[in-house]
Amino acid sequence: MATVRIGLLVDSPLKCQYLAMSAREAGHELAAALLLSECTAEDLAPERADAWVVDVALDPDAEPPGPVQALLEQSEAPLIVSDSSEYHPGSEAHTAWLKRTLAKLRQLVGDINLQSVPRANQLWVLAASTGGPSAVKAFVEALPPGLGIAFIYAQHIDTGYTGTLVKMLGQSHYPAALASDGAVIQANRVLIVTACHRVDLLENGTLAMPGGAWNGPYAPSVDQLVANAARVYGARLGLIVFTGMGDDGAAASRMVRQRGGRVWAQRPDDCTSSSMPEAALATGAVTETGTPVELAERLSALYRASTSIEETGTYESPAAH
Repeated sequence: MATVRIGLLVDSPLKCQYLAMSAREAGHELAAALLLSECTAEDLAPERADAWVVDVALDPDAEPPGPVQALLEQSEAPLIVSDSSEYHPGSEAHTAWLKRTLAKLRQLVGDINLQSVPRANQLWVLAASTGGPSAVKAFVEALPPGLGIAFIYAQHIDTGYTGTLVKMLGQSHYPAALASDGAVIQANRVLIVTACHRVDLLENGTLAMPGGAWNGPYAPSVDQLVANAARVYGARLGLIVFTGMGDDGAAASRMVRQRGGRVWAQRPDDCTSSSMPEAALATGAVTETGTPVELAERLSALYRASTSIEETGTYESPAAH
């Protein structure tokens, strides 16, 4: 689901105007725009909207108005509830509220997807450029099934070859798919980010594609992607820098290490182009090097060992040092 049907429940036409613009800016369809004073039970039927935005003045010492109470108690759709009455349009506070609301609206697709697909607890970013497809293919195919890890694969490559990347990884135990708006970071899956669509990783563990280009000289930008992932996953994030030209991933290596995660790299003498791994190694953040198959074996051993420890009741995250 890339577009969400939004229902608005507000107590003033001006609020409705601002929220309708925000819903459309987030890429959603406006399915209903209801004034509290005119709203009936039929207006709130479950099939009316995929999610509701409620913005009404609430008395903390009284029960919410009937329609609001009905949504809170009966609706299974995601709700965004606020009261912007105290914010004067055009003020800094009002602008900040609109910004917060827009961020929540952009997260809605992921919130809905999370109702059926849980987010992964551990994430590893696979970064590569020249020679990367064959190296990452060897790595993924060497992994045993069911490690419980999610992977995001960032490959510098012409956009016309992204479908080929999906097919290349299709024979492994970790099915691959192109990143999409609202996609859940799911265990035992590989999401491939492309050069043509900037991808943000949201706090709820889903992806957003807000439009616009990747920052900097590289697309996709490993550094930009990992900056998002490190904020969300912290010490539960890992990064493997495979063969490639340039230094994309060097800043990312430092960020992951600072957050307590792990940084590994393909051995430079095993690379088609060693620039990316060497740039990562120069940061001092890399703790493991090897061929793609050797790195897969070490990752497998790391997570299998952590599972055994967990079963004894003395579990420590494999991302910890």
